[in-house]
Amino acid sequence: MPRDFDLKSPLYWLCGAFALGLLLIGLLALIAPHNAAALFGMPVTTIDALPWVRLAGIRDIALSLMLLAIMAMKAGRIAGILILLMIVVPLTDATTVFTQSGLTYQVLLHAGSIIFMAILGLLLIRQ
Repeated sequence: MPRDFDLKSPLYWLCGAFALGLLLIGLLALIAPHNAAALFGMPVTTIDALPWVRLAGIRDIALSLMLLAIMAMKAGRIAGILILLMIVVPLTDATTVFTQSGLTYQVLLHAGSIIFMAILGLLLIRQ
């Protein structure tokens, strides 16, 4: 019997915190793209790169909104599947930063996201 995926569930709150964090990162890319690019691990050196930073921000906002919509439907297993599928994003981000800059703090942040998402996704699927 699946457990409830609602306000009483710690997994619901973890999922919400993840979605909110992703939304804030996306908004940062739109509002302050230079700061977001540095946080990402690939500082912007030309004005021509700013649209790409903003596109990454829109990607993060869209993924966040999809996850929030699934949470509103209280579909914990579907949220888990989506989070596991979304791992391709920080995996690609970590690989891109690593190939450009080597092993940096930002690569470790992306790797930490992969681990967090894998654990959260699997826990949500198991519930």
